[in-house]
Amino acid sequence: MTYKGQEQPETMKVICDFDGTTAINDVGNLLFRTFADTRCYDIVQSWKDGRINSKQCLQQECSIARVNRSQLQDFADTQKLDPTFSEFVIFCQQLNIEVEIASDGLDYYINRILDNHYLGNKVAAKANALIFEEPDCIRPEFPYFAKGCRQCGNCKGYHVNEAKKTHDKVVYIGDGMSDRCGARAADVVFAKRGRELIDYCKEHDIAHREYDDFSEIMHEFKTLYISQF
Repeated sequence: MTYKGQEQPETMKVICDFDGTTAINDVGNLLFRTFADTRCYDIVQSWKDGRINSKQCLQQECSIARVNRSQLQDFADTQKLDPTFSEFVIFCQQLNIEVEIASDGLDYYINRILDNHYLGNKVAAKANALIFEEPDCIRPEFPYFAKGCRQCGNCKGYHVNEAKKTHDKVVYIGDGMSDRCGARAADVVFAKRGRELIDYCKEHDIAHREYDDFSEIMHEFKTLYISQF
């Protein structure tokens, strides 16, 4: 309880990438390797080389994929989260720290996987929308595109900046190229060891902490922030 005249505790929000961060696999990448042809490799390379943006990358990948709802559901049901993520979410809830997913992937598989791990009602996910078209075609929609950098389909920097309007500190957790905008905007960055985000942070002098799984982040939280709550 806080009494009149006492300093209010700092409010915090955690925003996590999904593919390769919250989920063990890069689920979106694996989706297109499973249900599209080898052109998906060239499409991703074009994005990495800067010849197309991530919105165009996802549009092109979806255009060559052939998958129906049942097949994608079965695929999503094989995917696992970081085994320490659920514990991390519970830990954050105990401290009134909101945890949110921000992904440049597709909402259907993200929500399905979160539900499978009993987290659908605990963690909101903001991602690109997946539309099924008969008989086996998919199409992405981009509800956040115009609000962000207009290079990402779903700019994570936008979600970090929105969170800053209502929270004193925003922590971003990620691993790859799509996390660059989120890392630039966040107050605290956790970058997964051995992945592209660490190189980007070093190259652009972005302060960051390295991690392997969410248990390590939880330990850092206990060390750095627990006294504030």
